[in-house]
Amino acid sequence: MVENRLKTRLGRLELRSPLLTASGTSGSGNELEVLDQSEAIIGSLGAFVTKGVSLNPRSGNPEIRVIETRTGLLNSIGLQNKGIKHFIKESLPELLNYQLPIIVNISAESVEGFGELAAAIAELDVDRKISGLEINVSCPNVKEGGLAFGINEKAVERIVKAVKKNAGKNTLIITKMTPNITDITVPAKAAIQGGTDALSMINTLKGVAINVKTRKPYFANVVAGLSGPAVKPVGISMVYDCFKKIPECRSKRVPIIGIGGISTWQDAAEYILAGASAVGIGTAWFVYPEVFPQIKEGLAGYLKKNSLTVDQLIGMAHV
Repeated sequence: MVENRLKTRLGRLELRSPLLTASGTSGSGNELEVLDQSEAIIGSLGAFVTKGVSLNPRSGNPEIRVIETRTGLLNSIGLQNKGIKHFIKESLPELLNYQLPIIVNISAESVEGFGELAAAIAELDVDRKISGLEINVSCPNVKEGGLAFGINEKAVERIVKAVKKNAGKNTLIITKMTPNITDITVPAKAAIQGGTDALSMINTLKGVAINVKTRKPYFANVVAGLSGPAVKPVGISMVYDCFKKIPECRSKRVPIIGIGGISTWQDAAEYILAGASAVGIGTAWFVYPEVFPQIKEGLAGYLKKNSLTVDQLIGMAHV
């Protein structure tokens, strides 16, 4: 009965739990020894969302890459990865051992690049083991694309159309939205117009850290992405706005994945009450690997106590 209470849907994909890994922090393949050592973590997840994958290998940004703040982390990784061919050949088989739906976060430097990457995945994933693609149009710490796409609704619509056209027919398409914008509903509506099946929000907030000794920015890229507890109110606000103002979100035809600052079951519940059908957890995982089973247990207890399911809880904060 616990599992039934926690079930949720993202388009065609039925999840046993609303808890997902957040793409920026979840790693891929051999970076995930912690999962191999914990059935409890795997059992708490509804799906696994990978770190960003691009068509060709990326070396990422120079060090320094991560700085701790009082209420979170600043990171400037720069989407380092070994490219889609390596991912499909080496990482995907390892991830499939977890027997979870696999959602691959994808990034590119142009609209055409996103289409090429989606086509490459469809060609390489012969047995259709990948359940979904999460389009990253919102990374603040890369020089090409990233944030520039996410604040341009026309670019967002074109990218989603390109991915949708080239991805596998039954592949769930998720668009990851930027918080670095006045009204997130504008690009969210554009993503829906482009054919996205779901939205995820938020990516990291733009941040800069300056070394007072050298009097220079810490990061070679200057701009970094802020994650952690500090961004939670922003994330909840943007989920709330999209659920309230976008009919497709309110009807759950285009469900929302809430991301940002989740470290307790109460945080997860807040996002779901605001309108999220699922939640992604990232930064908290660095500090406490067992955060997933802890949140699952707490959320299940809350639902049982109030005779509710996750589906019933979605958007209940709206009057």
